[in-house]
Amino acid sequence: MASIQDIHAFEEKIYDIVQDYIDENYDVDDVLAIGMRCGRINMKADAKEAIKIGKTTEIYPLKDLVRLDDEGQKEPDVDKINEIANSWVFLD
Repeated sequence: MASIQDIHAFEEKIYDIVQDYIDENYDVDDVLAIGMRCGRINMKADAKEAIKIGKTTEIYPLKDLVRLDDEGQKEPDVDKINEIANSWVFLD
C-alpha cells in the first residue's frame, strides 16, 4: 500500500537526481531510468547506453526535467517530477 508520503518520498528522490544533474553539469543526453524489479521501483541516472533496459523500464531525458526559474536559473521541474512520481506510485 502506498501513501501520499510514499509519493512525496519518490518525488524527492527524483528531484535530488535532477538537482545533481543541474549542479554537476552531467552530459546533456543523460537520462533517468525507472523500472520495476522484484516488486520494487528502481531508478538510475546515467548515459542511456550505460543503462540496462528491462521490460518495465521507462526512460526520461534529464534535460526534460529541468526548467528555468523567473531569474533564468535552472531548477528541477516539480510539475514533471510530480507527473512521473504519480505514474509509478499509486495511492491505495
